[in-house]
Amino acid sequence: MSRNNRRSVLIIFLAWLAYMISYLGRSDYGACLLEIISETGAMRAAAGMVSSSFSLCNAFGQLMSGFILRKIRPVRLIFIELISVGVINLIFPFCGSLALMAVLWGINGCLQSTLLCSATQIFTETLEEPYLSRGAVMMNTVGASGGMLNYLISWLIIKNLGWRYVFINVGALLAVTAVIWQCVMPPRADKREHGFKAEDNDEDGEEKKPLLKQLSLYGTVFVIIGAFFVGLLRESVSLWIPTFMNEVFSLSSASSVIITIFVPCLQICGALLGGRLGRVFKSLHLVSGLSFALSGICLMTLLLTLGISPALSIVLFTVNAISMTAALTFLLSLFPIRYFGRRYAPILVGIINFFVHSGDFVASSGIGFLSETGGWSVTLTVLTTAAFLAAVIMLTGNHFVFNHKNHSIG
Repeated sequence: MSRNNRRSVLIIFLAWLAYMISYLGRSDYGACLLEIISETGAMRAAAGMVSSSFSLCNAFGQLMSGFILRKIRPVRLIFIELISVGVINLIFPFCGSLALMAVLWGINGCLQSTLLCSATQIFTETLEEPYLSRGAVMMNTVGASGGMLNYLISWLIIKNLGWRYVFINVGALLAVTAVIWQCVMPPRADKREHGFKAEDNDEDGEEKKPLLKQLSLYGTVFVIIGAFFVGLLRESVSLWIPTFMNEVFSLSSASSVIITIFVPCLQICGALLGGRLGRVFKSLHLVSGLSFALSGICLMTLLLTLGISPALSIVLFTVNAISMTAALTFLLSLFPIRYFGRRYAPILVGIINFFVHSGDFVASSGIGFLSETGGWSVTLTVLTTAAFLAAVIMLTGNHFVFNHKNHSIG
């Protein structure tokens, strides 16, 4: 392996590590949700608002992140984010009310909104193919890797020490990761001396067009709508799995968390499968639509077999997570880099991520409210309808793009 290739692998690994540990600093709340509700006596909808606060602030932060990166270099920005999120996690378990928790978690959301855009900018400025696409796909395994590590750590700590120590340990881990990031990242890793030039990647000069003109091409509107439904059906559903298992099958909180580890464990397959299918299929709209259809089938089956088998429920949740992770890979990782180049890819990642987290925001509190007022059958009916609606929208987008011949791509 050449020196440049080793450098590329190191940059991808460090970005993946920083993103994964940061993910622990947001998903630990979901793993501790049952314990927090039990201790505070909060209603599920109120507890869900803490997660919604994160999603809402993160969503709006995504819109600004691409522009912030024009003022602050991404390597420095990621270091600031790691330290700040670590401090928030150390403070969080000592908050005396859900309102204060929601404020802190909202600040957490703002801070974490810049990380994926920062990593994308580092990749587009320093990596060449095939490492550029590989880096983008690897970043999309973070939700699964971080989720698996989060549930495993949380289960062990909750069982032996209590939920507050989950946040304390994650905060310390974030601080260590910040030091590693600052000390090990190759010098000048976010400079443009080794990266591909966008003009070389776009013979027609589409890169030189204004951003709004770029967004009118390639069926981007359908991608943005699809991103909203991914947020609705992926992150938020995973957040409520331990609660679902506890209430439907009367499992303890620790057992619900450890069983849920299987979901993110196999979710990694969704990201890797999405990367492979994204290279095989010409139309990202088509494979995204099929992923939503598979999600709808899983949720409908879960509805029809509600309360019958915890093992079957976990399998269905897992397949849903795999299909939505694949869809996220198509829409968030591959689409911006494939069609928007160095200049606009980080900005488009922020825009798409805004809609992912908007969907997450709607569902985080919405699932809590629906399950509390209408039960899990009503909740699953709404989610099933959303999944099939998303499938129709993405397949319509595929038809629209090919019929209008926007560069004959999907």
